[in-house]
Amino acid sequence: MIKEIEVRKNEINKPVETIYFGGGTPSLLNESELNSLLVCIKNNYNVHSNAEITLEASPDDISGAQLKQWKNAGINRLSIG
Repeated sequence: MIKEIEVRKNEINKPVETIYFGGGTPSLLNESELNSLLVCIKNNYNVHSNAEITLEASPDDISGAQLKQWKNAGINRLSIG
C-alpha cells in the first residue's frame, strides 16, 4: 500500500479532506502499520489539518487500548459495521 501511495502522489493536487481505511478488516492493522500508512499519506499528499480520518472496525476488534492507539495515530472517526 505504501508503494501505491507513493506512485500515485501526483494524481491529487488539491488538499485531502478525507482518509478512509475500510473494506476487509483494517482494524487488524497493528499500531506501527497504521502509523506507517498515515505518515506516508501525509508525506506524499497535502492533507488538510482538519481531515476526517476514518477506520472501519468490527465491534469484536474494539478495546479501550485499541481506541487509544487509533486516537494517537490520528483516527478521528470510526465506522462500526
